[in-house]
Amino acid sequence: MPVLSLQAIETLCQESLLAVGASEEQAAIVAAEIAEAEAEGIRNVGLGYIHLYLKHLKVGKVKPNAQPAIVKTSAASTVVDADFGFCHHAYMVGEQRLIETAREQGVAMLAIHQSSSAGVLGWFVRRLAQQGLVSLMFANSSKAVAAHGGKVPFFGTNPFAFGAPRGTDEPLVVDMATASTARVNLVKAAAEGREIEPGHAIDAQGNPTTDPAAGLKGAQLPMGGPKGFGLGLMVDVLAGVLTGSNCSYEASMFANTEGGPPNVGQTIIAVDPNFLAGNFVAHLETMFAALTEDNEVRIPGERRAQLRAKHEVDGVEVPQSLIDQITELARAE
Repeated sequence: MPVLSLQAIETLCQESLLAVGASEEQAAIVAAEIAEAEAEGIRNVGLGYIHLYLKHLKVGKVKPNAQPAIVKTSAASTVVDADFGFCHHAYMVGEQRLIETAREQGVAMLAIHQSSSAGVLGWFVRRLAQQGLVSLMFANSSKAVAAHGGKVPFFGTNPFAFGAPRGTDEPLVVDMATASTARVNLVKAAAEGREIEPGHAIDAQGNPTTDPAAGLKGAQLPMGGPKGFGLGLMVDVLAGVLTGSNCSYEASMFANTEGGPPNVGQTIIAVDPNFLAGNFVAHLETMFAALTEDNEVRIPGERRAQLRAKHEVDGVEVPQSLIDQITELARAE
């Protein structure tokens, strides 16, 4: 199996995105985020996801020449119109103001609308943690998950993430979907002919199933039943309704090329811990020391950091079939 350096992965992605019409700025930002996902071992939204980005650019589901812009501000709030382009590009347009207003006001918010898939939410909150900020991010997605007690897809996998600075090189990062498992895991299991564990999906008739293909035709389930349902609903309100974007059930599907731009949204809240508690990092590390004493507990973000360190030195194994798929999609039609 070929081994690619992180730089080679970023170059492959950037060249592929440019080949199907993405602007240089969009291609550079998205390629960097995908390489970060690969560094942290998150293939399902790294190289395993770029085929959707390429297809969406080709059909205009993601606008190739999008020009995201800040369209509204207050002392602590920033609103960015993604112009139906990549979420990552829109975020970068507003990031510096988000950081500055958080430091000035103690707390700040960035809202993005007319957006698309956010990929790895940990990428965003990690960046803010490296600036010394505590942050929360919410991103809704196209419908895939049934409400608790429901029989049809209504919410997206609707992830949220939390980040905070630590006394180590890598910050605390909690990044999770509100579905019991990522949709790409069902897709992968179906492609490999494997069953999925019970509790992840229902078929088109609303019956529990371990057949991933039946689950893809039916609906995924929220994690923890009613608790996951409540969290998914919360994400849809904060990222969809609050930003003036589509809710999950209104958005076109991320998984195909039909329906035009999904127009989902993202909300990021950043807090300067120094405004509230001057000893935030020291206190947090004291808590982690107590948490891990005589316990086999891994602090969220540590596994990603370990994989990043390994992959920066050794590179990443990438199936030749995946490289070929990306190369084929990047060819001009």
